[in-house]
Amino acid sequence: MGNLVRMDMRLLTRSKMFVVSLAVAAALNFIIQFVIPLLSRVFSPGKALPNVRLSDLIVSPFSFPWLLILMLASVVTFSYADIANGYIKNLAGQLPRKSDTIVSKYIVVGIHNCIFMLSCVATNILGVFIASKVFGFSLEADSQIAQSFVILLIKWLLFMGLCSILMFVTTGLKVKTLASVVGVLLGTGSLALVYLGLDQAIKNVFNVNSFTIADYMPDTLAENINVTSSVSTILTAVIVAVICIVLFMVLTVKVFNSRDVK
Repeated sequence: MGNLVRMDMRLLTRSKMFVVSLAVAAALNFIIQFVIPLLSRVFSPGKALPNVRLSDLIVSPFSFPWLLILMLASVVTFSYADIANGYIKNLAGQLPRKSDTIVSKYIVVGIHNCIFMLSCVATNILGVFIASKVFGFSLEADSQIAQSFVILLIKWLLFMGLCSILMFVTTGLKVKTLASVVGVLLGTGSLALVYLGLDQAIKNVFNVNSFTIADYMPDTLAENINVTSSVSTILTAVIVAVICIVLFMVLTVKVFNSRDVK
């Protein structure tokens, strides 16, 4: 397994999609954090800019939510790379359990997401720090920094849940195009319309008004959870992430093992 992980890490670091997506996401994060106070200064020249809390930057690695698409697109490309170039056939044939390739790739996806998120947090902070010196507001090291790292870890876990869905589509079903579409839907929050439809269906069938399915979906939880979230919301996020990871990784392994590797 160790050799597989090292091989997948080498494949990741040589992936142009990973390098370009990471660079673009980091650059856009920096630019957005710098441009926001610039626009505030241009359109409200006499108004003092509010201070920014460090914990807010840590808990929200993507300054613009749709930047998540870049990370998910990189995951899709990386997950499908062995299938696209035909290496998976030779590799799986040399292993006692061909599903080890799935586990190894998922471990590297976790490292991939960690690199993405920490890089975006760093460029968030750098952009705001430079903007604070230029435009005269403060970057505050507040008392919730420790909690913000806990929330960041939970968001990483939720993103791993989303990536398990993408890996099921790319590696299990071997349909990269569908995985790309799912990644865009997850990254843009477009599934909110689907959740509203399901809520209405549940309301009509079971006459339940208080249930909202979006509250239990990993993409919605990842977007909304923060340091002010209740303990029950945080526990729900962890449980949903774990269930999603276990469910889709088991499905991916079963489907992958049931098919001939081509």
